Amino acid sequence: RKGGYRVDYAANNRSKCKGPKPCQGTTITKGELRLASLVDFRGHTSFAFRHWGCTTPKVISNIKEIIDAPEDLDGFEELKPEDQEKIRHAWQDGKVAEEDIPESAKKEEGEGEDEEE
Repeated sequence: RKGGYRVDYAANNRSKCKGPKPCQGTTITKGELRLASLVDFRGHTSFAFRHWGCTTPKVISNIKEIIDAPEDLDGFEELKPEDQEKIRHAWQDGKVAEEDIPESAKKEEGEGEDEEE
């Protein structure tokens, strides 16, 4: 377990996305590809999950600082080949592919444009 990140499939419908708004707090459905980040909260470590599609360029950059290749991500070998490809592409491009971003993460037209202050 190198670096505190893991990729896997949601085992149930209980985990909530900790990605950016508007998706934050939505359910990650069973079987969906997700990224887990190890977080330390008051001395307790646990995983915070996000949809793979809610992985931001900043998170990808943080992971790249810790591990050398996407194949080194914990859980990578257990993924379906097409999901391994998604991760390899995101690694190369520095961002998740547009088609991998869940609908729940897409801002409505005109929403959130004045947040950049």
